Amino acid sequence: MTDKLAAQLLDAAKSFSSMSPAEIQALLRRAAMRINNRPLPSRSAILLQEVAEMADEFAEEHDMTRDEAVNAILIDWGVAAGHLEIDDLDDEDE
Repeated sequence: MTDKLAAQLLDAAKSFSSMSPAEIQALLRRAAMRINNRPLPSRSAILLQEVAEMADEFAEEHDMTRDEAVNAILIDWGVAAGHLEIDDLDDEDE
């Protein structure tokens, strides 16, 4: 594990008290997957449990799949933060 993840784990061990539980959880999940030698599928993301639950609730309320809900949430955030313009979206993304 002589890569970026290993360096992040070593840094985390040195500054454990300054990290949030979510940051520690994400690092540990990545390390566990690496140890299991199970690469992430291309174009996928691992959501924190709380985020997954929120996305699932949003999806249920709007009769969407989780993927559609996550895309809608990220598009709303991107537009509100100025990272994405409505004109940049395809018709099927709106």
